[in-house]
Amino acid sequence: MIMKRVLRIPRFNKEGKPKTLELLMDSPNLNEKGFPQEARLLLVIDDGKNRIGFQLTTAEAALLYQRLSYVLNETAKEYIQIEEKNRKNFESRKARDSRDEEKEEIPPEYFEDMPPDDQL
Repeated sequence: MIMKRVLRIPRFNKEGKPKTLELLMDSPNLNEKGFPQEARLLLVIDDGKNRIGFQLTTAEAALLYQRLSYVLNETAKEYIQIEEKNRKNFESRKARDSRDEEKEEIPPEYFEDMPPDDQL
């Protein structure tokens, strides 16, 4: 049976040489004795010279899916925390800078000897 490619992720290294990660699958079917056979999944890494495959059972694929989902959720939370901390730091720096600018303004007593606007 021919495996179907369901995912292909290309990458290029620093020298511009391609690498790919592929996910191939065989659909569930009946074996030669007439019993149902689970789908087969194959992860393939191709670096342009070598092509290496790693076959997964559906249970292993489910575990990989679960762990990837968990890791993606955790990294998203961490990213949001870093982004919020960075935003708060930026806002506090911005507020501090504006307070410093206010301190640099000319005090009103410098203008005491100036005539009012209507006398100009």
